Amino acid sequence: MVRDQPPFSPDELLKALYETLPDPVLIGDRNRTIVAANAAAVTAFGYSEDVLLGMNAEQIYASPETLRDVGDAFYPLDAGAMRLHRQVDFRRRDGSVFPAKLTLNRIFGSDGKPVGVVALIRDLTDIMAAQVEQQQAEKTLKLALAAISEGFVIFDAEDRLFLCNDAYRDMYKLSAPVLQIGRSFESIVRYGLERGQYPDAGETPEEQEAWLNARLEKCRKPSGPIVQRVSGDRWIQIDEQVTPENFRVGLRTDISAVSRIKSEAERLGLILESVAQEVYVVSIENGHFISCNKSARENLQYSNEEMRGLTPADVNADLSEDQFAERVAPLVSGACKLLFFDSEHRRKDGSTYACRMRLERLDDVPEPVIMAFAEDISERLEFERVLERKQHEFETLVRNLPDFITRSKPDTTLTYVNENYARFIGMSAQELVGQQFLRFPPMEIRSSIRAHLQALSPEQPIRTMEQLMISHTGERRWYLWSNLMIFKGGVPEELVSVGRDVTESRMAREQIAAQSRELAMRNDALEQFGGIVAHDLKAPLRHIRVFADMIAEDVNAGKTDDLADFSGHISDRAEALERMITSLFTYSQLAYQSIKPVKFILSKAIAEAWENLGVDVIEAGARLTFSGDAEVCADPDLLTQMFQNLFANSLKYTDCATRPEVQVGVAVADADVMVTVEDNGIGIAAAHADNIFGVFQRLHRDESQYPGAGIGLALCRSIAESHRGTIVLDHSCHTGARFIIRLPVE
Repeated sequence: MVRDQPPFSPDELLKALYETLPDPVLIGDRNRTIVAANAAAVTAFGYSEDVLLGMNAEQIYASPETLRDVGDAFYPLDAGAMRLHRQVDFRRRDGSVFPAKLTLNRIFGSDGKPVGVVALIRDLTDIMAAQVEQQQAEKTLKLALAAISEGFVIFDAEDRLFLCNDAYRDMYKLSAPVLQIGRSFESIVRYGLERGQYPDAGETPEEQEAWLNARLEKCRKPSGPIVQRVSGDRWIQIDEQVTPENFRVGLRTDISAVSRIKSEAERLGLILESVAQEVYVVSIENGHFISCNKSARENLQYSNEEMRGLTPADVNADLSEDQFAERVAPLVSGACKLLFFDSEHRRKDGSTYACRMRLERLDDVPEPVIMAFAEDISERLEFERVLERKQHEFETLVRNLPDFITRSKPDTTLTYVNENYARFIGMSAQELVGQQFLRFPPMEIRSSIRAHLQALSPEQPIRTMEQLMISHTGERRWYLWSNLMIFKGGVPEELVSVGRDVTESRMAREQIAAQSRELAMRNDALEQFGGIVAHDLKAPLRHIRVFADMIAEDVNAGKTDDLADFSGHISDRAEALERMITSLFTYSQLAYQSIKPVKFILSKAIAEAWENLGVDVIEAGARLTFSGDAEVCADPDLLTQMFQNLFANSLKYTDCATRPEVQVGVAVADADVMVTVEDNGIGIAAAHADNIFGVFQRLHRDESQYPGAGIGLALCRSIAESHRGTIVLDHSCHTGARFIIRLPVE
């Protein structure tokens, strides 16, 4: 049976294909002179058809080198390649350059000799842009991971090494030769175990095998931080988590030196390859393929004759015949001229691939046909899936990190924040983008942050600083920020910052410092106690022994006249010794007890101290005047005791003819609160300014006139110093005594 000939000539079909192709097509003679160009070529190069025809091909190449390389491979036509595929750069009329995939084929004359060349040009601008976008995403990920100040590692769902940074490799130096992507966690640990990486794993093979099994079990089922000793005296804290994808994400912190760790993640990337385009001509009358180009035949694995016996529905894998007919019905009926949709093609062997279809109805031919262009997007979709998976892995990584991560412009305008940072500030990540992060720290430290950032340079692009931050709920936390400024040509371009919560470690340091101060004060107290026992407490005992010896001598001699007088002296000295011991016990209880600081108004402690001396105040007719006030963070009971001791001295050390007057003034400075307590008493000579604060130091030996044990001012100094403050006697005061107390604001 002879198949009916198509109702149009091959020339008409060729012209229709040529003019309808969306990609530029150029036809040149043996001398590379352009003799024909389709509409897409006119649009792509920006020349009019009249100008384009007659041009030499060298005028559209971006460089002479490109022209020479193509010429060497394809020319002369009689001896060159039959077909050429190559990526080259072309130049438009306006001078702009665009990358393209060039396909060259010979054109043969009736005598079978090559007479010219046809060039199919595929613009790769969009594909190259996608590659640049992917590279930028990779760069962003690398920068984010480089700013992480911890050892970092990821093992995949099958416990194979997926990613680790240099800090991780540095921590496990003996295992470094096997820290390779794809190596199992067990093989890496076993390698280090055999080389002494883990000193606590035991000495015998049985002990080491048991240690290895226990470590593998903890890795598979992490339940909390692990502290591990590696290579001698280096200690590592291990924090591991399992992601929803069953990846093992691990952080390693060097807790032996509390040092920041530079990390570098493995470069993630994928290169999107170009996709060949398929061209089909379909009969509207019977729905069969009339013809298709070589890319279509090769992709579908059919010959040209086999294709003519098929319809588009036969090669469509995701739609039934009726569904496909409904999809293209508007085009067949002439209701529309163009149709776009994504589809799947089925090859002869049954395999499928995704396509992006462009169908156009052609009516200017003897028989209306549909010209179909199919772009194989399998690799693009796979690329998008991989990119989406990598993006998801990156977001999962960022979400699993407890740190704050931000990116910003050099002027601190945020361009990215992670969810942890956004939750702390109390705003969404979208709301924070575009705002300057300098508005969030406390006002008093903003200038120091600005100076810290300005100090970043190409020579020292990364620095760390501890910074106080206040959450949207008012919680005060300390963060160690690692700031990395990215420079381009010496000019700052972007700031990547990672913040780690160090509140607990800072509090621990402050607690250790406070304990050290308290220990030093207690050592001073022990020294004073030693001096007191060695000197002050011995004096009454010496008197008691002397009078006891005198009584013994008189009794032996039979004398009794002075016994009553001697026993009275012994009783007085014993009573004095008892008072000294009681005072010493009181001092030891109050002077160095642990303070319980709270915030309160200072005037409250001053008023309470004055009220505690109510009886003495009334008897002496004393008066208190007060100016200024401040809020302090201190132990209210101890400060009340301090002011009560000062007021008691002011009431005691005055002559009978003068009514005691006490003046208290409070002033607030930048770093402390200054309190002055001044009276109109007998005063204290400047020579005794330091002695008066010692235990049992009295300037007046006559206790009948000025009674007391001599611990009041010593207790005042101890209370002030326990609050990281001071108390001194003002030498410039010549009428009465004036004491100056300084207490820290916080």
